[in-house]
Amino acid sequence: MLTAYERLTAEVQVRGGRLRETINDPEPLFHMRNVSAEPLLPGAVPLSGVPEGLFNKNLIGGIRTIEPEPPPPDLVADMARRYVMFQAANFMVTGAAEFPSATEPSMHTEILMKNRFFPMIDVTVTMFGIAGKSWTQPNIWVNRDLMLAVFLG
Repeated sequence: MLTAYERLTAEVQVRGGRLRETINDPEPLFHMRNVSAEPLLPGAVPLSGVPEGLFNKNLIGGIRTIEPEPPPPDLVADMARRYVMFQAANFMVTGAAEFPSATEPSMHTEILMKNRFFPMIDVTVTMFGIAGKSWTQPNIWVNRDLMLAVFLG
């Protein structure tokens, strides 16, 4: 889980066995267990193995599972990838998003903005103003509500 000042690792109880449903449901908070935090800014406190906590979804910049989830049952088989650059105030995510091949490219932005969190794959996350804080990962769900801009290539 990525915030403006720390990177958290925790166990999160997910509804229906999938992060997508849990992160996009209307409940503003979710429960975490075994919480650890890596500070990204001076003054942020490191955590290690804190038994439990609550977190406000509004303040999450990005979230992902440690192991990739299997494809959802409603996934369309024929998908097309597009480059995406997601910019927030404190970080940027570059990578790709997948869309059904039959979808008109003019609809892709609308599809991304449909839910609060949308998935990106094969990403690089870069923190602004923090030297050396950039990493790659296979996927992330980014928070549309923290978006300054999104660019599709």
